[in-house]
Amino acid sequence: MNVDKFIENIKNKEINTYFQKNLLAVNPFKSHKIENYKYSQLNKIDFNKSHNYIHELNLNTKDNFLDDFQKSKVREGISSDHISWNFNGPDSAIRLSGLIEDPFNHIFNLDNINNDICIIDLSLYEEINFVFNYTKNKKISIVIIDSNYNIHKSPKCFKFNVYEKSNIEILQMSYNKNTSLIFYEFNQFNSSVVNLTVLQANNIHLRNEYYFNLGSDCICKISGANFSNLGINDNYSFIQHSKPNSSSREIFKSIVDHGAITNFQGKIYVNKIAQKTDGYQMSRSLLLDDISKSNNKPELEIYADDVKCSHGSTVSNINEDHLYYFNSRGISSELAAKILKKAFIQEVLDSIENISLKELSDKMINEFL
Repeated sequence: MNVDKFIENIKNKEINTYFQKNLLAVNPFKSHKIENYKYSQLNKIDFNKSHNYIHELNLNTKDNFLDDFQKSKVREGISSDHISWNFNGPDSAIRLSGLIEDPFNHIFNLDNINNDICIIDLSLYEEINFVFNYTKNKKISIVIIDSNYNIHKSPKCFKFNVYEKSNIEILQMSYNKNTSLIFYEFNQFNSSVVNLTVLQANNIHLRNEYYFNLGSDCICKISGANFSNLGINDNYSFIQHSKPNSSSREIFKSIVDHGAITNFQGKIYVNKIAQKTDGYQMSRSLLLDDISKSNNKPELEIYADDVKCSHGSTVSNINEDHLYYFNSRGISSELAAKILKKAFIQEVLDSIENISLKELSDKMINEFL
């Protein structure tokens, strides 16, 4: 991705200067040495690389959001308010690239959704930068499907403002993608809840970023599983506890084989006033051969003294004793491996609360495992 040619779209001098300083000066699409991107290898993306085999996954669902979105969205040019960065870390290169390529935000009020489950098929949207506001004191469920493998190479950027006592559950399914670059930002106001589950399979080059800014008494849960991928599968998270009494739980699991690379880098940041924070982060990888790689980098940055935070990371392979147990009961090693792989990611599936979202997840996992 050549971001230089897009900079001319930014007419405001102040904003242009911000982009020059924060993206073009340190550009992970040109350099592999940027700390938050050094494993993702964004500089090596081949947008023309394609799949040898596409899994035809029929979820029996269709987008029910596009019509409402096109009718009710508000389109605003970016301003200094729109590029403000509320996190104690470097700005996201994917977010900035999206704003440069399409210098408009497309704003929608999720309060207007009448469906029990909102389904968003990204292959139908040309917009890049989405801003969703939600204020209702009840739960809404959203499915984001990122599956069309040959169109819309630009990044997608989602900003969710989740207001006081609101509750959002999101299932994102990424599969059959040549390249997928997605940025998420969640600003959680007091006593709000976000439960995000991400499933990724049969992708060649994927980078997802998740930024959370938590107010008081918030709950944030992120669960992710990637499996059967072909190239680089990369996830980065930054969970910022800005105020007291909030909790975050983050679990990412990867099944890696056939020379694929999986990366996970996540940070829990605790502000000095965010006492009584409860933060947990775990990444686990199941490495099935000697030519694949798993890079895990969990981090804690804590400035408060009354907190409970922990992180961890493991890399392992399938236990031969477990295979022997199945074989001794007449179950083939191939079927046993499938059972063990599904059991490995079951913890991620258990994090899904909505029954319909669980059923969609099962369909995807059964197809790709």
